Amino acid sequence: MDSNTHSNQPPQLPEDPDGLAGLVAVIDQLQTQDLDQLPDPLRAQRVLALGQLADRLVGQWLKELAGIDAHGAAGADQDQPAPSTASWLRSRLRMGAGTARETVRTARALFGGPLPGTAQALVGGELSPAHAQVLAQGTRQVPHPVTTEAEPILLEAALHLDPPRLRQAVGYLLEVADPEGADQRARRRHDRRGFWLAPTFDGMVAVGGLLEPEAGQLVMAALEPLAHPSDANDTRNGDQRHADALTELARRALEGGRLPNAGGVRPQLLVTVDLDSLLDHPGSLGGELGWAGPLDPQGCRRLACDGAVTRVMVSRHPSGPDPEQREDLQGRLRAAMALLPSSLGGAVSQPLEVGRATRVVQPAQRAALAVRDGGCVFPGCDRPPGLV
Repeated sequence: MDSNTHSNQPPQLPEDPDGLAGLVAVIDQLQTQDLDQLPDPLRAQRVLALGQLADRLVGQWLKELAGIDAHGAAGADQDQPAPSTASWLRSRLRMGAGTARETVRTARALFGGPLPGTAQALVGGELSPAHAQVLAQGTRQVPHPVTTEAEPILLEAALHLDPPRLRQAVGYLLEVADPEGADQRARRRHDRRGFWLAPTFDGMVAVGGLLEPEAGQLVMAALEPLAHPSDANDTRNGDQRHADALTELARRALEGGRLPNAGGVRPQLLVTVDLDSLLDHPGSLGGELGWAGPLDPQGCRRLACDGAVTRVMVSRHPSGPDPEQREDLQGRLRAAMALLPSSLGGAVSQPLEVGRATRVVQPAQRAALAVRDGGCVFPGCDRPPGLV
């Protein structure tokens, strides 16, 4: 096996590491206990005690990891120096790259940097590894003298707050302790902001990005009233409700008519769809939605039920095989290809006549339909009249 080949077997670690035999024996003993025979109060106490012991054990592990890193001893277990401590953790403990790097940086900050009090609290069981990591990350870009001076206050906050609130408190306290550095960090955060949309192969759109605190809070405040469960039978999870809320927020912004014009016209969702798809004929392909990809026929009809429609008559020049040759798979694919718009490699189309944009439902008709139907009547749509 060459040096670039990775085994699928788990790493072979020492069965009896020096000084850890007693710990191994205790863990083995715990595994053999019948927990169902213990009363519930005792089981609850054991969970709390084991949690604190586990935190102390992680603290000791980080302490010894910092020592390995400081001595450059990563890989000494196999007498083969590793390129880095993080890469050694990845290969021997199968840690992810990001997790390994962050673990090493946390160990350095606690046991070789400006946070000795935090390290002592972690090893002593007064502080959880999550709290210690927040302090290590929060002070990473702060000068060591400032961190050393601020650590007692940060540690006091850590003893009273959970990790998310501690992260916020660290940000506030460091702005006071290092105002000049806080301005620089704020500028760096500002430069990192961004928002990305990318179509996926299976017809979805991936969303990602980073928002500044104010922008993030604005977005959450706008999404919150739209992300509530619609009723007691709403089976959507939180992520799904937020995705639907973002879509609804964008739809309302487009319909409100308050957005700046783009290309001389108000922002709009443009879908190119053939008549067969609107009429739900068998074999219809749906519509073209632009960069986000194709839209299924049902989605086209749902948008058309309350959209502005422009009639475009075209002549098409199909390049597919004769009807007799369309029984095999390749023939069917060529036939489907001929139905695609030319922008997607389909048949060449030439506009013959373009009509005026018209609303499918006029205002007077909308009021009458709201009284008659009580909301959207599209299959699967439960929008009330005000949202249709």
